[in-house]
Amino acid sequence: MTFIRALGGQWQKAEFAHQLALFIVKDNSVHHYFSGATNHITVANLIAAISYQEQDPRFAKTVEINPSLLVSVLFDCFHLLFIKAVQLESLSQAEHIIMQLAKHYATQVSEAPQAEQILHLSTQLEQVYASRRSQQRNMGRH
Repeated sequence: MTFIRALGGQWQKAEFAHQLALFIVKDNSVHHYFSGATNHITVANLIAAISYQEQDPRFAKTVEINPSLLVSVLFDCFHLLFIKAVQLESLSQAEHIIMQLAKHYATQVSEAPQAEQILHLSTQLEQVYASRRSQQRNMGRH
């Protein structure tokens, strides 16, 4: 019985990823993020893999994806990827796209509680990256 329930959870996660991919591909303002080797399906699958929680009502079959829900889900991903990036671990192209999508949708959905946090953390991460670049340049001068 546990196997059947686990399989059902995986099926629901896959369905969420599919709905997410359909939502993202309809948004013409994010198509430029997918001009490289990573497509919207890969990113949607990674978002689902990182954020999906079986008992979470955001992932119920009856929930329709909208920008506010997407910001909520992307916040979960953004938070984990922020920690990974700050710990000097490099992000994959798909992970970078998730970070950009989170920032993009956070600017559109300012009423979502996570939107302000995403924008604040994004600014902090940009400062960390700038500091690292500056340190690397200075190391070359010694």
